[in-house]
Amino acid sequence: MKKERCMLFFDIDGTLITTDGKRTFPESAKRALREARERGHLVYINTGRVMANVDDFIREVGFDGYVCGCGTYIVSEGEVMLHHRIPQERCREIAYKCRECHMMAIFEHTDHTGYDSALAGEDAGYQEILHYFKSMGRHMIDNIEDPEFCFDKFACWYEEGNPKLQEFIDYMSEDFTCIQREGNFLEVVPHGFSKATGIRFLMEKYDIPLERIYAFGDSNNDLDMLRYVQNSIAMGVCTEEVAEAASYRTDTVEQDGIEKAMRHFGMIE
Repeated sequence: MKKERCMLFFDIDGTLITTDGKRTFPESAKRALREARERGHLVYINTGRVMANVDDFIREVGFDGYVCGCGTYIVSEGEVMLHHRIPQERCREIAYKCRECHMMAIFEHTDHTGYDSALAGEDAGYQEILHYFKSMGRHMIDNIEDPEFCFDKFACWYEEGNPKLQEFIDYMSEDFTCIQREGNFLEVVPHGFSKATGIRFLMEKYDIPLERIYAFGDSNNDLDMLRYVQNSIAMGVCTEEVAEAASYRTDTVEQDGIEKAMRHFGMIE
Protein backbone atom coordinates (compact mmCIF):
# COMPACT_ATOMS: atom_id res chain seq x y z
CA MET A 1 0.00 0.00 0.00
CA LYS A 2 1.34 3.42 -0.96
CA LYS A 3 2.30 5.55 2.01
CA GLU A 4 0.34 8.80 2.35
CA ARG A 5 2.25 11.94 1.41
CA CYS A 6 4.61 13.00 4.18
CA MET A 7 6.84 15.99 4.77
CA LEU A 8 10.51 15.46 5.66
CA PHE A 9 12.88 18.06 7.12
CA PHE A 10 16.66 17.66 7.15
CA ASP A 11 19.37 19.56 8.98
CA ILE A 12 22.54 19.92 6.88
CA ASP A 13 25.75 19.76 8.91
CA GLY A 14 26.16 16.42 10.64
CA THR A 15 22.90 15.15 9.13
CA LEU A 16 23.12 15.31 5.34
CA ILE A 17 26.83 16.06 5.12
CA THR A 18 29.82 15.13 7.23
CA THR A 19 31.49 17.54 9.63
CA ASP A 20 35.01 16.19 9.15
CA GLY A 21 36.09 19.12 6.98
CA LYS A 22 35.41 17.19 3.77
CA ARG A 23 31.66 17.97 3.91
CA THR A 24 30.78 14.75 2.10
CA PHE A 25 27.17 14.23 0.98
CA PRO A 26 26.83 10.43 0.77
CA GLU A 27 25.39 9.01 -2.43
CA SER A 28 23.07 6.85 -0.35
CA ALA A 29 21.47 9.97 1.14
CA LYS A 30 21.09 11.64 -2.26
CA ARG A 31 19.49 8.50 -3.62
CA ALA A 32 17.06 8.26 -0.72
CA LEU A 33 16.00 11.91 -0.99
CA ARG A 34 15.32 11.59 -4.71
CA GLU A 35 13.33 8.41 -4.27
CA ALA A 36 11.22 9.98 -1.52
CA ARG A 37 10.31 12.87 -3.83
CA GLU A 38 9.53 10.46 -6.65
CA ARG A 39 7.09 8.77 -4.29
CA GLY A 40 5.31 12.07 -3.73
CA HIS A 41 6.76 13.10 -0.38
CA LEU A 42 7.79 16.70 0.24
CA VAL A 43 11.47 17.05 1.13
CA TYR A 44 12.89 20.18 2.76
CA ILE A 45 16.18 21.45 4.09
CA ASN A 46 15.74 22.84 7.62
CA THR A 47 18.96 24.56 8.62
CA GLY A 48 20.53 27.24 10.74
CA ARG A 49 22.34 28.37 7.60
CA VAL A 50 20.88 31.25 5.63
CA MET A 51 20.06 30.67 1.98
CA ALA A 52 23.27 32.31 0.76
CA ASN A 53 25.28 29.67 2.61
CA VAL A 54 23.52 26.56 1.33
CA ASP A 55 26.12 25.11 -1.04
CA ASP A 56 25.29 24.44 -4.67
CA PHE A 57 26.30 20.77 -4.30
CA ILE A 58 23.52 20.44 -1.70
CA ARG A 59 20.86 22.31 -3.68
CA GLU A 60 21.49 20.36 -6.86
CA VAL A 61 20.23 17.15 -5.24
CA GLY A 62 16.73 18.63 -5.44
CA PHE A 63 14.43 19.79 -2.67
CA ASP A 64 10.87 21.06 -2.53
CA GLY A 65 12.06 23.99 -0.45
CA TYR A 66 14.18 25.38 2.31
CA VAL A 67 13.67 26.53 5.88
CA CYS A 68 16.75 28.68 6.49
CA GLY A 69 18.18 30.80 9.29
CA CYS A 70 16.35 28.76 11.95
CA GLY A 71 12.93 29.54 10.51
CA THR A 72 13.53 33.18 9.57
CA TYR A 73 13.40 32.50 5.81
CA ILE A 74 11.18 29.96 4.04
CA VAL A 75 11.10 29.02 0.37
CA SER A 76 8.72 26.43 -1.04
CA GLU A 77 8.36 25.38 -4.67
CA GLY A 78 10.52 28.31 -5.73
CA GLU A 79 8.48 30.96 -3.91
CA VAL A 80 9.64 32.96 -0.88
CA MET A 81 6.93 32.37 1.72
CA LEU A 82 8.49 34.19 4.67
CA HIS A 83 11.44 36.47 5.36
CA HIS A 84 11.79 38.02 8.79
CA ARG A 85 13.88 41.20 8.60
CA ILE A 86 15.74 42.85 11.50
CA PRO A 87 15.97 46.66 11.27
CA GLN A 88 19.43 47.77 10.18
CA GLU A 89 19.82 50.06 13.18
CA ARG A 90 19.28 47.09 15.50
CA CYS A 91 21.73 45.01 13.47
CA ARG A 92 24.45 47.61 13.97
CA GLU A 93 23.69 47.94 17.70
CA ILE A 94 24.17 44.20 18.06
CA ALA A 95 27.37 44.21 16.00
CA TYR A 96 28.88 46.87 18.25
CA LYS A 97 27.82 44.90 21.33
CA CYS A 98 29.61 41.88 19.86
CA ARG A 99 32.72 44.01 19.50
CA GLU A 100 32.42 45.33 23.07
CA CYS A 101 31.99 41.81 24.49
CA HIS A 102 34.61 40.26 22.21
CA MET A 103 32.12 37.93 20.55
CA MET A 104 33.49 36.86 17.17
CA ALA A 105 30.37 36.90 15.00
CA ILE A 106 29.30 35.70 11.60
CA PHE A 107 26.30 37.85 10.62
CA GLU A 108 24.06 35.86 8.29
CA HIS A 109 21.66 37.36 5.75
CA THR A 110 19.86 35.48 3.03
CA ASP A 111 21.88 37.37 0.39
CA HIS A 112 25.27 37.78 2.05
CA THR A 113 27.51 37.02 5.02
CA GLY A 114 29.01 39.66 7.28
CA TYR A 115 31.71 39.90 9.91
CA ASP A 116 33.53 42.62 11.82
CA SER A 117 37.07 42.97 10.48
CA ALA A 118 37.94 44.93 13.63
CA LEU A 119 37.36 41.76 15.65
CA ALA A 120 38.70 38.94 13.54
CA GLY A 121 39.73 36.81 16.51
CA GLU A 122 41.99 33.80 16.65
CA ASP A 123 39.48 31.13 17.65
CA ALA A 124 40.10 28.09 15.43
CA GLY A 125 36.40 27.27 14.96
CA TYR A 126 35.60 30.85 14.02
CA GLN A 127 38.50 31.10 11.59
CA GLU A 128 37.56 27.81 9.96
CA ILE A 129 33.95 28.82 9.29
CA LEU A 130 34.97 32.30 8.14
CA HIS A 131 37.45 30.77 5.70
CA TYR A 132 34.78 28.34 4.51
CA PHE A 133 32.27 31.09 3.75
CA LYS A 134 34.92 33.11 1.92
CA SER A 135 35.90 30.05 -0.13
CA MET A 136 32.30 29.64 -1.30
CA GLY A 137 32.59 32.85 -3.29
CA ARG A 138 29.58 34.42 -1.58
CA HIS A 139 29.12 38.14 -1.12
CA MET A 140 31.00 39.08 2.10
CA ILE A 141 30.69 42.32 4.08
CA ASP A 142 33.50 43.03 6.55
CA ASN A 143 32.47 46.51 7.73
CA ILE A 144 29.46 46.91 10.01
CA GLU A 145 29.03 50.49 8.74
CA ASP A 146 28.65 49.25 5.18
CA PRO A 147 25.33 50.52 3.71
CA GLU A 148 24.31 46.92 2.97
CA PHE A 149 25.12 45.57 6.43
CA CYS A 150 22.20 43.68 8.00
CA PHE A 151 21.44 40.13 9.02
CA ASP A 152 18.62 37.66 9.68
CA LYS A 153 20.40 35.82 12.51
CA PHE A 154 24.00 35.26 13.55
CA ALA A 155 26.45 32.96 15.22
CA CYS A 156 29.34 33.94 17.47
CA TRP A 157 32.39 32.33 18.99
CA TYR A 158 33.97 33.36 22.26
CA GLU A 159 37.18 32.62 24.09
CA GLU A 160 37.12 30.33 27.10
CA GLY A 161 36.49 32.33 30.25
CA ASN A 162 35.22 35.43 28.43
CA PRO A 163 34.12 37.66 31.34
CA LYS A 164 31.51 39.41 29.21
CA LEU A 165 29.73 36.30 27.98
CA GLN A 166 26.79 36.49 30.40
CA GLU A 167 26.50 40.24 29.86
CA PHE A 168 26.16 39.58 26.13
CA ILE A 169 23.57 36.82 26.61
CA ASP A 170 21.55 39.03 28.95
CA TYR A 171 21.70 41.89 26.44
CA MET A 172 20.44 39.67 23.62
CA SER A 173 17.70 37.99 25.66
CA GLU A 174 15.20 40.82 25.19
CA ASP A 175 14.52 39.97 21.55
CA PHE A 176 16.75 37.00 20.68
CA THR A 177 17.31 33.41 21.77
CA CYS A 178 20.91 32.28 22.31
CA ILE A 179 21.38 28.58 21.53
CA GLN A 180 24.49 27.07 23.11
CA ARG A 181 26.19 24.92 20.49
CA GLU A 182 29.06 22.48 20.87
CA GLY A 183 32.21 24.26 21.99
CA ASN A 184 32.41 28.02 22.60
CA PHE A 185 29.74 28.82 20.06
CA LEU A 186 26.34 30.51 20.26
CA GLU A 187 23.65 30.61 17.57
CA VAL A 188 21.49 33.71 18.01
CA VAL A 189 17.97 33.78 16.54
CA PRO A 190 15.10 36.29 16.83
CA HIS A 191 12.42 35.34 19.37
CA GLY A 192 9.52 33.50 17.81
CA PHE A 193 11.57 31.75 15.14
CA SER A 194 13.08 28.27 15.12
CA LYS A 195 13.31 25.18 13.00
CA ALA A 196 10.02 24.11 14.61
CA THR A 197 8.16 27.28 13.57
CA GLY A 198 9.36 26.67 10.02
CA ILE A 199 7.88 23.19 10.10
CA ARG A 200 4.59 24.43 11.52
CA PHE A 201 4.33 27.10 8.81
CA LEU A 202 4.71 24.55 6.01
CA MET A 203 2.61 21.75 7.48
CA GLU A 204 -0.26 24.23 7.83
CA LYS A 205 0.24 25.49 4.27
CA TYR A 206 0.10 21.98 2.83
CA ASP A 207 -2.43 20.64 5.37
CA ILE A 208 -0.29 17.69 6.38
CA PRO A 209 -0.91 16.38 9.92
CA LEU A 210 1.83 16.20 12.51
CA GLU A 211 1.92 12.41 12.45
CA ARG A 212 3.17 12.58 8.85
CA ILE A 213 6.00 15.01 9.59
CA TYR A 214 9.58 13.72 9.98
CA ALA A 215 12.61 15.67 11.20
CA PHE A 216 16.27 14.61 11.04
CA GLY A 217 19.02 16.28 13.09
CA ASP A 218 22.14 15.94 15.22
CA SER A 219 22.78 19.21 17.07
CA ASN A 220 21.23 21.42 19.72
CA ASN A 221 19.76 23.85 17.22
CA ASP A 222 17.68 20.87 16.02
CA LEU A 223 16.08 20.33 19.41
CA ASP A 224 13.03 22.51 18.79
CA MET A 225 12.04 20.63 15.66
CA LEU A 226 12.87 17.20 17.09
CA ARG A 227 10.70 17.90 20.14
CA TYR A 228 7.91 19.33 18.01
CA VAL A 229 7.35 16.37 15.68
CA GLN A 230 6.30 12.86 16.61
CA ASN A 231 8.72 11.24 14.18
CA SER A 232 12.10 12.66 15.15
CA ILE A 233 15.31 11.05 13.96
CA ALA A 234 18.70 11.57 15.61
CA MET A 235 21.85 10.79 13.67
CA GLY A 236 24.33 8.22 14.94
CA VAL A 237 26.68 10.98 16.09
CA CYS A 238 24.67 13.63 17.94
CA THR A 239 24.55 15.51 21.22
CA GLU A 240 23.13 13.83 24.31
CA GLU A 241 20.21 16.24 24.29
CA VAL A 242 19.34 15.29 20.71
CA ALA A 243 19.56 11.58 21.47
CA GLU A 244 17.14 12.04 24.38
CA ALA A 245 14.72 14.19 22.34
CA ALA A 246 14.47 11.90 19.30
CA SER A 247 11.99 9.06 18.91
CA TYR A 248 14.41 7.08 16.73
CA ARG A 249 18.18 6.98 16.31
CA THR A 250 19.76 6.00 13.01
CA ASP A 251 23.35 5.37 11.93
CA THR A 252 25.97 8.03 11.20
CA VAL A 253 26.08 10.16 8.06
CA GLU A 254 28.98 8.10 6.70
CA GLN A 255 27.24 4.79 7.44
CA ASP A 256 24.14 5.59 5.35
CA GLY A 257 22.11 6.83 8.30
CA ILE A 258 19.69 8.86 6.19
CA GLU A 259 18.87 6.02 3.81
CA LYS A 260 18.51 3.52 6.67
CA ALA A 261 16.11 5.77 8.59
CA MET A 262 13.99 6.55 5.55
CA ARG A 263 13.73 2.85 4.75
CA HIS A 264 12.83 2.13 8.39
CA PHE A 265 9.91 4.56 8.20
CA GLY A 266 8.75 3.29 4.81
CA MET A 267 9.61 6.42 2.81
CA ILE A 268 11.66 4.36 0.38
CA GLU A 269 12.07 0.66 -0.42
